[in-house]
Amino acid sequence: MSNLRDLIENYVKRVKDLADHVKGNEQATKQSLIGPFFTMLGYDLTDPRECIPEYKADFGKDRSTKPIDWAFLNNGSFAFFVEAKEVGRKLSGFDEQLADYFAKDPNVKLGILTNGAQWRFFTDVVNPNVMDREPFAKWDIFSDEPPPVDVITLLQKSQFNPELIRTFAQRQRAQNLLVSELTRLLEPAPEFTKLAVANIETRNLTQAVTESWKTIVASALNEWARQRMLTAALEAPQVSTVESKVEPPPVETTAEELEAFANVQKILGDQCPVAYEDSAAYFKIHLTERRTWVMARLQLGRRQPLVWFPLPVERVTALAGGRPTSVRDGWGIVALDNANQISELAPLFQEAYASIKKQRGPNDTPVQ
Repeated sequence: MSNLRDLIENYVKRVKDLADHVKGNEQATKQSLIGPFFTMLGYDLTDPRECIPEYKADFGKDRSTKPIDWAFLNNGSFAFFVEAKEVGRKLSGFDEQLADYFAKDPNVKLGILTNGAQWRFFTDVVNPNVMDREPFAKWDIFSDEPPPVDVITLLQKSQFNPELIRTFAQRQRAQNLLVSELTRLLEPAPEFTKLAVANIETRNLTQAVTESWKTIVASALNEWARQRMLTAALEAPQVSTVESKVEPPPVETTAEELEAFANVQKILGDQCPVAYEDSAAYFKIHLTERRTWVMARLQLGRRQPLVWFPLPVERVTALAGGRPTSVRDGWGIVALDNANQISELAPLFQEAYASIKKQRGPNDTPVQ
């Protein structure tokens, strides 16, 4: 079975192939472009227990409201609403009706506005039960921007959880605000630039000379921050194995971890089946025959994502593609810039699988 990323790639191709054929026709857009998106995620648009087309809520006799294009249900309760427009039509100004339906049902934490090519995903981060003015995620298929895989993963029928979506949106909003603030703070002021290059630049630090250093200083700051994060990640203390009376935090398997696992499955193929087990310390990937035969540990929720392999550090370094590596407790560790680079470690996953497979035997002690 194709993984979600393959399905998304096929969906993107479908939209690009068919968009010109349904322009100006909202019904054709819904049938050819929008409906297949939700079918891809496991929803049956023909089952009224899962999806109600042209759903109209009762807002009172003094108010006339148009129906919403789709109301999706989960376990008998409304889960999210979708407002659709024909492909090519601008979406600005069409979120008001979606917001009305969103506020109508407190169980609903997701509103989607789309024309089949542009997608806007809304929740209620700012005020509970009031749809935010700004979407927490956007997707423009024709801009060739990467699809929001994390969001699409959470939308799947098999994994749908409205509170998890809202939590994701809260983190995304906080991250966006923080990035904006850090961008403002790290923009090198002339005084800072002069101080930074005072012992390097031999010319007089005129305005023009200082300005010529500005971009270089900004780039150096980014590299310094990256190296500091890498050092902190590699020097972080181990998780203690001493028993504690403090209740451990609940383990939450993230969409990022599930997507990484799907990528590893794709790397290994059907002939090398694997499964996963999540824990507070690691997301572990193991052979299906025995969960203690761990072939990789993922730590993706860190500032510097790490992947652990039960291989000699020399092999890990040789196959890591120039990425920083270290060793701890006999495991070779690779540091990544972001979790999307998982697929670039294909040779390491393949060798780790083969190594663990070779160790199998009734008298062997599996790697924990």
